[in-house]
Amino acid sequence: MAATPLPYAGQWWGERITCRIRSVSVGWWGRRPSARTPAVAATVTTRTTTEPALGRVRFVHALVRDTVYTDLSGVRRARLHDRVAQGLRRHRPHDLAALAFHFARTGRTANAPLAVDYALRAAELAERRYAHDVAVELIEHALEAHRAAVADPDAAPDDTVALHVRLLAAQLRAGSTDAARHTRQRAVDLAVRAGRDDLVAAVYGAWTEPSPWRSRLEGLFDRTALARLERLADDAALDGATRARVLQVLVDAVAAEEAPRAVRAAHAQLALARAEGEPRLLASALMTSAKLLPHEAQGALRTPLVAELRQLAEAHDLPAYRWVCEHLDGMTAATRNDPDGLRRHNAEALELARRYRMLWAQGIAAATSAMLATVTGRFDEAEARYAEADGLLRRVGAHHATGPRTLGLLTIRLAQGRAADIEGVFRDLYAEIGTPVAVAHALVLARLGRLDEAAAVSIAPRPVTDHLYGLELDYRSELAVLLGDTETAAMLLGHLLPIRDQFAGTAGAAYATRPLAHALADLYRLLGEDGAAAENYALAERVASAWDSPHRLAEARRAAARLTAERERRRTA
Repeated sequence: MAATPLPYAGQWWGERITCRIRSVSVGWWGRRPSARTPAVAATVTTRTTTEPALGRVRFVHALVRDTVYTDLSGVRRARLHDRVAQGLRRHRPHDLAALAFHFARTGRTANAPLAVDYALRAAELAERRYAHDVAVELIEHALEAHRAAVADPDAAPDDTVALHVRLLAAQLRAGSTDAARHTRQRAVDLAVRAGRDDLVAAVYGAWTEPSPWRSRLEGLFDRTALARLERLADDAALDGATRARVLQVLVDAVAAEEAPRAVRAAHAQLALARAEGEPRLLASALMTSAKLLPHEAQGALRTPLVAELRQLAEAHDLPAYRWVCEHLDGMTAATRNDPDGLRRHNAEALELARRYRMLWAQGIAAATSAMLATVTGRFDEAEARYAEADGLLRRVGAHHATGPRTLGLLTIRLAQGRAADIEGVFRDLYAEIGTPVAVAHALVLARLGRLDEAAAVSIAPRPVTDHLYGLELDYRSELAVLLGDTETAAMLLGHLLPIRDQFAGTAGAAYATRPLAHALADLYRLLGEDGAAAENYALAERVASAWDSPHRLAEARRAAARLTAERERRRTA
């Protein structure tokens, strides 16, 4: 067929480019139909193509285009791509994605720099349009073209690492944290082999974009990487901006296990960012300090930081950081038992996430809505919202995509008294990752009356101060009561007292159980301190009422009534 050289000019193409590809001397653009080139006329006549607009020709179906294309030999395909690329460069120089696509497939090493350049420029354009997934694909194409042209990436690692850094940042903006972790590891390995600390720092420093928070289900941060981060953070040879970015990654790595160390690193990052004065660098530093852990203790401290970040984000048009502000303000509202404020901020966050195509942020908003439904006892709705969050986070490739649904179902089933429904899930999860879910696994067993098995589960001696801190305090407290563990009960009092007026888990805006005052009251009752128990059951009633949680309010009232009845029996015995 006369049209065989044309298919991968795209699904449609201009006939002027067609003539260029076929080395025809006719320069046709928008003339009358009788002036069409014979090859193009033949494809229209045989209904292989259609003409959607003057000077445009389109294959009737992608399958037709692909069939014609696959009939070509590899050499002819490469020549075709080269001709298309040259035609595009002359007649459609602004079609950056198409230029990148065709130059990358010419099979000519000399064209690799052009393929890389056009792909990166197209990716930059895509990011300005908030098409983050498209940007990721384009940068991946740039990296492939670069690799094909470089015999030994280790011999000149600067360009290869720079492309990995671009890809890593794009993946984070898209919320694809699983892919980003692999990209980072490949780039770090290359930089380490080259003995280039500056490149290692550049790679770690790319992980500073707003993205889904780390999940406990990811496990602990790699110790080798942590030691490397510590060394880079103290490296005076690095410039201030790079050190600030490295410090941010260090904060995220240690925040859940070593809160004082994370605070020191966050303060150092903020000081460096203020000295540099670059808006995005300062925004990332403010975000880091505002989301320090545990969330339960940060409400008052983060308020001025978020206010400054909000002004900066609005002044410099940083939509992802505007989303961060809404999310963090919602979390602060939760620490103040203001569910209406949390709903309002979550609605604003969701509107921003949709407007700027941040699917990962939409997933987090769905998890917050699920948590609010759980609190009020709308369990079917909560389960549906957690499933929605799961789907959105899976779609973008977030590393902890299954976390919201798994942990959300835990809170729902325990609230429903259906521990047996999730025993198998958490048994398998505990076998896979161990410590991060040990408390939940033990509590499920204890709820089922398997106390010896629950007591045998290896649990860390102290609660982890991550985004599940409030949840873990509640679960540890219930487990201690079920096992009659007075030593653990006494230890937990110190953790619970400063935050006893909060609803467990809501400070993280993803999961919730019951008022922490109820957990504290149960512990006091186990320890024989009835007066303190009664006081905290009353507080639990007030907190449950503030959150419009009828089932938790009823539980607190029943527990208070049982305590009153016991005290009366002892008094009259």
